Amino acid sequence: MPLPEDLQALRNHIAENPRGFERVVQAAAFRKMFGSVHGDRLTRVPRGFPADHPAGEYLKYKQFLASRTLEPEIVTSPQFYKTVLETFRGMLPFIRFLNEPIVAARRTRERQEALMRF
Repeated sequence: MPLPEDLQALRNHIAENPRGFERVVQAAAFRKMFGSVHGDRLTRVPRGFPADHPAGEYLKYKQFLASRTLEPEIVTSPQFYKTVLETFRGMLPFIRFLNEPIVAARRTRERQEALMRF
């Protein structure tokens, strides 16, 4: 679960780029491998965003999770390594989208803190 300030940055990013987020989570490969995004959610769109925002359903999330269920036998098979790599590659666009605003916000905070020390 992101820290409150990171969650706000993430929600702002989704609100500003609803089509980009939708492209990631609605991509055929993502849906086939992970289904859909899940995690704890608010019942309403958070304060500061219009209730009818195009990404309103995604803005409700407090966690952004994607998971894949594998057959137990795969863990001991020669295919396991390939499956793990495939899973991480499939999740990469999702992780990149989620990390982008968090990394940018943290860099901004670090710069501001560094300036305040001088």
